[in-house]
Amino acid sequence: MIRPSTVRALALFTLGATALLGCTEPSGTGGTVDAPSPAVEPQAPTPPATDAAPSEDPTVLATGDPAAVGEEDAAADAVAVGDEAEAAADAPEPVALLEPRRVLIVGSSLAATGFGAVLEDMLDANPDIVAYRKAKSASGLSRPDFFDWDDQGKRQVEFRKPDLVIVFMGANDGQDIAPWKSESRVVWDTDGWPAAYRGRVDDFLASVTTPVDGEDGAEVLWLSLPQVTSPSLERKLKVIREIHEQGVGALGDAGLYLDTNQYLVDEQGALLKTIKVKGKQHELRSEDGVHFTMPGCEYLAAKIYPDVLVALGLPAEPSAETSE
Repeated sequence: MIRPSTVRALALFTLGATALLGCTEPSGTGGTVDAPSPAVEPQAPTPPATDAAPSEDPTVLATGDPAAVGEEDAAADAVAVGDEAEAAADAPEPVALLEPRRVLIVGSSLAATGFGAVLEDMLDANPDIVAYRKAKSASGLSRPDFFDWDDQGKRQVEFRKPDLVIVFMGANDGQDIAPWKSESRVVWDTDGWPAAYRGRVDDFLASVTTPVDGEDGAEVLWLSLPQVTSPSLERKLKVIREIHEQGVGALGDAGLYLDTNQYLVDEQGALLKTIKVKGKQHELRSEDGVHFTMPGCEYLAAKIYPDVLVALGLPAEPSAETSE
């Protein structure tokens, strides 16, 4: 027989447990709805925090139906997962970082002095390019006894492994081709000179374009010899320019011959005497009519820089301010 006091105690315990279940907020994970609830001692309900707004629908909480609460949480989780998947699908794919393009500048005094240094600095300032330079004043392809560009070109390419070789030489080559490695001397302005000089050009180009360590061979950007004021020297340079262009043309897509004179003459084809650099007028050439003043070097380098970018397959940038 159950005592009345015991009945009253059981009734009070049941009412307390029912009230506790109805005021407990769901965990939010939706994963504990079906799990058995741990035993809870009857205790006074904790007042809800005043600064926390419940995210659930109050009508759901009022029912005290755990299954309904679990369904809502599961649906919310499914929406959140779907949103994350959609955001991941819409996110741009990561772009693979490419190594900087390597450029090697070689040549005689035009590369050894101001112009070569200015162009090298401009290329190095581009984050997609690393530039190197090897130059020797008074050198060329006619006098390997003075400076052997076949040997030096090969050494530099093996060391630097360039993607592009910029060549700026030949102004000193209008002379006898010196005997070298069992070859005989070939006198300037004789029938045999053009063919002999073309052989030197081809040998040099082979030395700088032959693949190294299994990598692709370098491409060549050959800068044409600028027109000069001396009539006798200009006659020699016309012959030399033509042979350079033929040799580079034989490389096919791996070679580009760039006419620098397009930047050094006016609309009538006359040589420019002055140019505007950074808002000021300056002499373009030095007194010898061959080399450039420092402003002239800056001017020419700024004109050629975009051509180098195109040869490298990089986006062309506007040339540096030279005529504004």
